[in-house]
Amino acid sequence: MVKPTNINSDYREEERLTCVLVLDTFNNYTNEIVSHTSLPLCLWPVDGRPLLDYTIHTLIRSGIQEIILLATSYSYEIRSYIMNSHWLQTYPKLIRFIPCKEARSLGDCLKDLEQENIINNHFILLYGNGTLITNEKLNNLFNIHKENIKKDKNCIMTLVYRQLDSNHFEHPSYTDDQHLCIIRDANTYRLYDYSTEYLDRYEISLDLLEKPNVTIETLYCPLDCHVAVCSPDVLHLFKDNFDYSTINEFVKGIVRDEEIAGHTIYSYLYETGYFLSVHNLRLYMKATFDILRRWSYPLVPEIIASMHKQQLSTITNPTLPQIKLNDSYLSFYNICYPIIYDKHNIYKQGDIQLDRLSNIQQDVFIGYKSQILSGVCLRSSLIGQSCIIGKNTKIENSIIWNHVQIGENCIIKNSIICDNVVIRNNVQIDKECILCKNVIIGTNVHLNQHMTIIASNSITSTNVVDEIEIDEDISAPLKNVKRSNSKQRSSSTMSSEKSVSEKSISLSIEETITSNSDLVGIDGFGRQLSFISTHDDQTKPIEHTDDDDDDINDNDKSQLNAFDAWGYRIEPIENRDLSHDDEDNEIKPKQYRLSNLKKPSDQPSDIQSEDENSEIDDSEDPSSETGSINETNDVSEFQQEVIRTLERAYRQKLHMENIIVELNMLKPTYDVSPTEFDRSIVRAVFLLPFEKKISNSETTNYWNSLKLTMDQITQFILKNYMKITNEQSQISLLNGLDSICLKHIQPIGERIVNILNYLYENDVIDEQWILQWYENKQEKIENNELIIKPEEKIYYDKLKQFVEWLQNAESEDDDQDDED
Repeated sequence: MVKPTNINSDYREEERLTCVLVLDTFNNYTNEIVSHTSLPLCLWPVDGRPLLDYTIHTLIRSGIQEIILLATSYSYEIRSYIMNSHWLQTYPKLIRFIPCKEARSLGDCLKDLEQENIINNHFILLYGNGTLITNEKLNNLFNIHKENIKKDKNCIMTLVYRQLDSNHFEHPSYTDDQHLCIIRDANTYRLYDYSTEYLDRYEISLDLLEKPNVTIETLYCPLDCHVAVCSPDVLHLFKDNFDYSTINEFVKGIVRDEEIAGHTIYSYLYETGYFLSVHNLRLYMKATFDILRRWSYPLVPEIIASMHKQQLSTITNPTLPQIKLNDSYLSFYNICYPIIYDKHNIYKQGDIQLDRLSNIQQDVFIGYKSQILSGVCLRSSLIGQSCIIGKNTKIENSIIWNHVQIGENCIIKNSIICDNVVIRNNVQIDKECILCKNVIIGTNVHLNQHMTIIASNSITSTNVVDEIEIDEDISAPLKNVKRSNSKQRSSSTMSSEKSVSEKSISLSIEETITSNSDLVGIDGFGRQLSFISTHDDQTKPIEHTDDDDDDINDNDKSQLNAFDAWGYRIEPIENRDLSHDDEDNEIKPKQYRLSNLKKPSDQPSDIQSEDENSEIDDSEDPSSETGSINETNDVSEFQQEVIRTLERAYRQKLHMENIIVELNMLKPTYDVSPTEFDRSIVRAVFLLPFEKKISNSETTNYWNSLKLTMDQITQFILKNYMKITNEQSQISLLNGLDSICLKHIQPIGERIVNILNYLYENDVIDEQWILQWYENKQEKIENNELIIKPEEKIYYDKLKQFVEWLQNAESEDDDQDDED
């Protein structure tokens, strides 16, 4: 048995009980919603505390002596919270933070952990989102895993599940993304087969039935706790096998190659106890309400609040520096207010204003300084701090974050309302809607179910600091870095300061938002977040060709994104009602559908014919971006061939000299003019991110894909053909980029600030050509030679902002030179 230990005691490394938390779901749908809330999912509020707190409480109760946090994004927010919480002050040796900024999967995180060389003994792995709520103690899992090793020295992992009732599909803890079918030995609990596919019928190999002394049993859809007890060899196996990017792939590979590798995996099934791994929005809401209903006792609000108060009172001499939090969304966690627990599971945090004519029914949490006016009806809901709920408003099964204002006569059901949201009078919000930070819903608006409303055009700037903080010690203070001009960066372009300055422009230029008044009302602010531009093609089978050896497992990896942010299975696009989609496109902003992209192939015959293209709306087909270059069939085919060449070069990481030679050989083959050649190169560079194998495997939106391709190959392609000293080439590059942005405002045109800043910072284009090109463009606008359409306004506004910033930066440099 594991002896009871003191967390602050010094033990030899091999005796410490370690738990590793991977704080990412790796689901593109979830992460894109999270990016508009300013908080990672692990820090979303649950009844007065962040979700991560409940997991840390559980681990401390279990006697865990070391908690390792692996964060792929939002490193700054997570690190800031840990630094300002009582955890490091009370338990200075408890938490270790390891940012994994390059990780794109669980496998990448574990490879980074293996490189740290700090795991020498068995450890508990919490994956899925690294957050587990349970009232069971987990230290006994170490004993179970050690017993499995005694029986079978080849055992390297023990997976943990919870038995559900027979009607598991109706169980509230079950979501579509947890579908499992496990075949194991009923006596030893060793796994012999493992499937996450959603099938009507499963096959069992006859070889299993012929094994001596083995009694086969099937576990159909147990509750996956996202917990695994691992031996240190697990990290080495992830490092040595690049095909293992998820736990599912790892388990399948070990189980099915057991005769070759000699490793085995076991399972453990809890019959009782509360377990919930929060890795999607539906489970986040369930965790909130289950805690209010006290299913997770002793993890309930008033007990956790009292524990925090006691621990804070014992800290007299803080040993670690704190990071000052400028944003209230993290700082409100630092103050622990007393919570009063009343009958019918009603919780009141500190001072609140509750009108005597309000109707607080049951399972309700009301945060500090919130005001509940007369006639308000609350049931099974969380109200955060400093909220105002207007008269006669009804809120049911919903989560309201902090600083939210809700007007009179509103109805909100089964939804999430994030920080600083304003909801005006007579608004109705149906189930499974989420209003992200700073959204305003206008008067008399009715939001249909399953809508996500955002108040920004792009991912929030919280990831900006991730690049800065990645290598710093957890106790080191933050540093402010000022952006440098190109004239001053001759010796620092390859330094870390350059990456900081490259990012900070997104903070210095205020972003413009296109608000959909038809959706949020005339007096509202926000638009619907659409996933069509990045995710429509993720559930489609990927055709395997001879040159796709690197992507054999792409179909398995896309399974993570076969479920939406609420945990529902996504219907493949070929099975959807496309006529309904067309109707939606009439009222929504123009969106890309990756399924309409021409499939790259090594054979020209794969290019769609003219008749096939006529069935697709050119306004929605990025391949129609060729615009004026579609003058001849040769040019169109040449455009496709350039894209295929760049796509292959990116995936296979070809040397730049080889890419240049291939592109030069295409020119005489297709008999294109030098102007057409340059034009096609520019278009290919900026259309390359739409290639399925690039956009699906490494990123979630256009800008991230473009930056990846630029960093690896395409910026060097532009530098080779569009010399920075050649005025004609530079203007041609800007004109080509301008044409693409105007043709596709979303998602390319709205990213013009990021694109131009990247080209400018990497010396692909010089500021004098940008200013000269912009002045000529403005002259045409003033002379009415160029008319700005309403939908193009956002592009021109952002372009103007960048040019003004560039002019100001240049003038500041001139002033500095005069002073010198």
